[in-house]
Amino acid sequence: MKPFSLTTCIRQIWIMSGWLRQEAAVAASMLVLQRHQVELKDEEAALKDEKRASADGDELGQVGVDSQGQLRRVRILDDYIMPFECGL
Repeated sequence: MKPFSLTTCIRQIWIMSGWLRQEAAVAASMLVLQRHQVELKDEEAALKDEKRASADGDELGQVGVDSQGQLRRVRILDDYIMPFECGL
């Protein structure tokens, strides 16, 4: 029996839709994996900063946050806060 052109078209569309579903699932999993890796990298950087801050202790000054959200060592004087790089 010879297949009709309509059934051939439907079969091709069905195959293409399955392929597109598979591609969408792969792309979504890649995005989730990439987001997870960025979160892990940020957590490791924060942990490293905390360890560095706790290891240095009070002898090098206290840890403060600058205007960009990065940790910096600072000395707290009587009237103002001075960056540690501008040491006494």
